Amino acid sequence: MLLGPILVFAPLANAGTRQGIVSLDMCADQYALALLPQDEIAGLSLRAQHPDSFYRLRAVAFPRRRASLETVLALRPRAVLRTWGGDARLLSGLKAHGIEVIQISDPADIPAARAELLRVGTLLRQPQRALHEARRMDEALKAISKQGRGRDVLYYTPSGYTAGPKTWVGELLKTMNYKVQAGQDYYAYLSPEAFLTLTPDVYALGFYEDKYAMRRVAGRHPLVRKKIAGQETIVLPSPAIACNAWYSAQAMQEGVGL
Repeated sequence: MLLGPILVFAPLANAGTRQGIVSLDMCADQYALALLPQDEIAGLSLRAQHPDSFYRLRAVAFPRRRASLETVLALRPRAVLRTWGGDARLLSGLKAHGIEVIQISDPADIPAARAELLRVGTLLRQPQRALHEARRMDEALKAISKQGRGRDVLYYTPSGYTAGPKTWVGELLKTMNYKVQAGQDYYAYLSPEAFLTLTPDVYALGFYEDKYAMRRVAGRHPLVRKKIAGQETIVLPSPAIACNAWYSAQAMQEGVGL
């Protein structure tokens, strides 16, 4: 049953010159939108215009595609860009048809984000655009570097999760000159009871602007909300923390109004 679609679309993938890039997920969309000329973008993911997408306004000009083998083969791209998008069937099918898959890694810190930006820019044949984006990142990092003034900060989400210093959120907060208050290095659940025992100088709130996320029990606990309301807070814009990438610094700069 699977041979039919493959036989129908195989000639399409091989006919003529392959051109353009198809992005399979929202995080990959950001690389495509930042680095590629308009005529090089053959398709973006279905989440390209989601509120978590940093370049969602740019995405309006481009078609959004399902991450299926049939859809991608019909577009005849020279390469596919992904972080986590696409299932095993899609990836093996692309390989069988000789279509390059550019795999984007999740950087753990700012230097790794810069390196990944430049690496992907080279693979997309856009090294100069990648260098330009790296310079923009440097400017944003400088702008946010004194925001925290060495104060203690606790990250908290509506679902009750916090972030340690070895997470992407922790990396951003350290870059802003905050001291990350956490009992562990990575992401962990923090119950309302445990939350109430901590006394940070600042609360960094993640996804609190998301109405769906705010339905979660932990973030709606009346004592939690009362304590947050009585303390200085910063809201981390969701595009800054939804994907680990260079533009997170720009999203933070815009989000805190610097």
